[in-house]
Parts: sequence; structure tokens; C-alpha cells
Amino acid sequence: MRFLSNPRFLAVYSGVLTVAFAATILTGFAENERKTSFDQIDVQRINIVSPDGKNEMVIANHQVIPDAIIDGKTFPSQGRHNGAGIIFYNSEGDEDGGIGFSSKKTANGYEADGDLMFDQHKQDQTVGIEYTDDNGQRRAGLHVWDRGEIDLAQEVEHFNAVKNMPAGPDKDAAMKQLQEQAKNGDFGATRLFAGKTANENATVYLCDAKSRPRLRLTVSAAGEAKIEFLDENGKVTYTLPQPDSK
Repeated sequence: MRFLSNPRFLAVYSGVLTVAFAATILTGFAENERKTSFDQIDVQRINIVSPDGKNEMVIANHQVIPDAIIDGKTFPSQGRHNGAGIIFYNSEGDEDGGIGFSSKKTANGYEADGDLMFDQHKQDQTVGIEYTDDNGQRRAGLHVWDRGEIDLAQEVEHFNAVKNMPAGPDKDAAMKQLQEQAKNGDFGATRLFAGKTANENATVYLCDAKSRPRLRLTVSAAGEAKIEFLDENGKVTYTLPQPDSK
């Protein structure tokens, strides 16, 4: 029994206990780092990040949802902060899609919308499923857009540079050029819409590279079906069935 009271033994024994206790605590922490369970959590924003710290997904309320990020630069996104959503990012840290929902009261009643968007690489959305509701005027469907080859970041920076030019002939000329580019589809063009319009028609629009509808398929709420071919000015050039057909 004197051996157990030996100071050297007690020192060794104490050291072993300390190492064992530390190992137990660290192992427990490692387990907790691998997996933690919650029954409920209140949070304004969750960032899902890669090992190098880049965002891969962000879930957030409308106050703290991030603006668009392209080429490491942040750009304010119109309407982004109207509702909560989920933003997805590619391996370069660029936004490449998202889900969003919002609604608000207006002087006329309310506005609401929801969307699921898929972005082209370093560009804006190229495929989207969207719902909009302006006090009962509802539209919902699938959209497909053409996007240019120039990075969206460069396009936005150019637009902002023109917008911030001092008023005068140079700014007017630059704005006119931007408008012409937009008409030509240089910044993107709607190529397809398939869904329900605000006038209760089930409709498919097929458009050219300047967003001009050239083929329209429609079934009205009353069940009337129609196919229309349009010219570049939006004029119907041919219709099926023909107006006089029975």
C-alpha cells in the first residue's frame, strides 16, 4: 500500500488521468464537429461554404440575402431584398442560380412572386420558372432566355459608367447606344415562354433573337385553340384555324 502513496507513482498516475481526460474531451468535440442535431433553430442567414471559405449556398431572409456576386464583385440586385431565398454559387464563387419568394401590400391590394432561376456561366438567368401576381392578375410559366458572351459584371459596370456620366450630348448618345443594343438582344433576349398569362390564356411564345414573338400557341379559358404566326413588328400574318373555317 505504501507504493500507492509514493509521490512518484501519484505524479505518474495524475499525468495518465489528465491525458485520458483530455483525450475524452477532444474526442467528444470531434464528434460534435462532425454532426450536431437541433430540434429547432432561429437564424437570419446560413452560409454553406467550401473548405476554402467560398460560399456554395446561402439561405437568408430578405434583409440579409446577399446581392449578386460575379468575378468577385458585388452588384446590387433589383428586387432581391423583397423576400427570403436561397442563392447557389459555382466553384469560382459566382452566383449561378437561386430560389426566391416575396409578397407585399400595395395601394391596390398586393403583389407576390416566386421563382427558380438557373444562371448562365458569368451571366444572368437563362432558364427560369416564375410566378407573379399583381392583385389577382397572375402569370406563371417557364422562361428561356438567350444571353451574350460578355461577362455580366462587365455589362453592369459599363451601364453604371454611362448612367453616372454628366448630363449632356455624350451621355445621351451613350444611353441611346445602350437602348439600341438592348433592342438587338445584345444583353439578353426572351426566346420561349410557356405558361398561363394574366388574361387566363394557356400560351406558348416562341421568339426570335430580339425577343420578338414569331409563333404563338394559345388555348383560352373557354377552350378556344389558336396558332398565330407573327412578323417582326408583331403583326399576325397567318392564323390556324382560319377565321372562316368551321
